[in-house]
Amino acid sequence: MQNKYLIKASKKFWFWFWTQLMNGFAPSDIHGNYKRPTGIKINSKYDISNENGQIYLLVGNSCPWCQRTLLVHEIKHLSKRVKVIFLKADIEHGEWIFNRKINGCIRLSDLYKKANKKIIFRATLPLLISVVKDEVNVLSNESSQIIRLLNSIKSTSEDNTLKINDCNQKFLDLINNSINDGVYRCGFARNQSAYEKASQNLFAALNEVENLLRENKGYWIFGEELTYADIYLFPTLIRWELIYSKLFKCTEQELSSFEKIIEWRLKFFKFSNVDKTCYENEWKKDYYRALFPLNPNQLIPVLPSLKEIMRLKS
Repeated sequence: MQNKYLIKASKKFWFWFWTQLMNGFAPSDIHGNYKRPTGIKINSKYDISNENGQIYLLVGNSCPWCQRTLLVHEIKHLSKRVKVIFLKADIEHGEWIFNRKINGCIRLSDLYKKANKKIIFRATLPLLISVVKDEVNVLSNESSQIIRLLNSIKSTSEDNTLKINDCNQKFLDLINNSINDGVYRCGFARNQSAYEKASQNLFAALNEVENLLRENKGYWIFGEELTYADIYLFPTLIRWELIYSKLFKCTEQELSSFEKIIEWRLKFFKFSNVDKTCYENEWKKDYYRALFPLNPNQLIPVLPSLKEIMRLKS
């Protein structure tokens, strides 16, 4: 009898404790659905080409939203115009830290404070800033805006000729909300109903992408032109087998059943230094160790390498 009551009490305590942890990692609405915090945006009419200061792109190599910005940085060959600074995840304290002090700051939260930006939830990446002397100006920490700012940078360099085109905003919202955020809504769901709803929306959206690829019959999602849709989708799907299908329970269908998506992913992986934005060892370490509520024993599963996955799916 004692064991029965002990188990019941332990379950209740563990669920309460798990809820507190989840509140710190992933806020939710009253129905248990994961809700991504809003970020900081600059005026939409801002022209980054007129920026007087040195522009820095701050990223973490395990973050899919950071990878969006890195993809544009690589594809557009912006290394001479925008300097990239990689931060590392401080798993013990749940925040990003610099490898060396930047403007007197060792933690990302310190830089936000230095720029006089109120942190609504926590100091997040990616972050686009300009620095004039010792003054830090936060331009944006919303990846959707950052990639447009980076794509708008004009250059006389012969290398920087590729244009990433805009596309249907409704379709971008579908990718962002149902796929990019969708995998997190599966992983961070607080109850069965929230999880099943997220899973249904996720795979319905993947089927829409699959159908569009079949219809367009081009190199990219919208045919022959590379668009923001390709940039949005890749960081999520390249992590699929290593992270999301395992840790986030995205299991309703195997990704391999989406034939055109798999073909598209391989083409994108081989395109213009895209593979240089993929850090599989950091992904596995940061996801499986940092997301303690989803993986309390912090075991990293034995997984094939990313190159093996891409070769198997080719």
